[in-house]
Amino acid sequence: MKKLFGLMAAAALTATAGFAMAEGGAQQQQGAGQQQGMQQYKQGQPAQQQAGVSRQQMTGKITNIDREEGKLKVETQQHGELEFRFPPASLQNYNEGDQVRLEVQIRKAPAPAPAPQQQR
Repeated sequence: MKKLFGLMAAAALTATAGFAMAEGGAQQQQGAGQQQGMQQYKQGQPAQQQAGVSRQQMTGKITNIDREEGKLKVETQQHGELEFRFPPASLQNYNEGDQVRLEVQIRKAPAPAPAPQQQR
């Protein structure tokens, strides 16, 4: 039982080690896919592009947070200050000065279905 618990703890530590380390100071432990994505981003290419889908990853520092309106401002080296809106409850565990990692994905929305025609 102790061996099983130890293996589970090691797996959990391995899975979360990348998030616990600061990206700027220490070499972050990432999977090969994440390293390739960050390398592509640093070269000016999207981290992932599949059938019109583009995803970017960046790190930054929270400069302003409005928990009532769900507004969050983050200063990044790549793009300067960015503002995001979240459900207010999701911002309760964040504070100004926190280092955060952002993942943004963009893709075209599906075309709206045509309105049904009325028969006369």
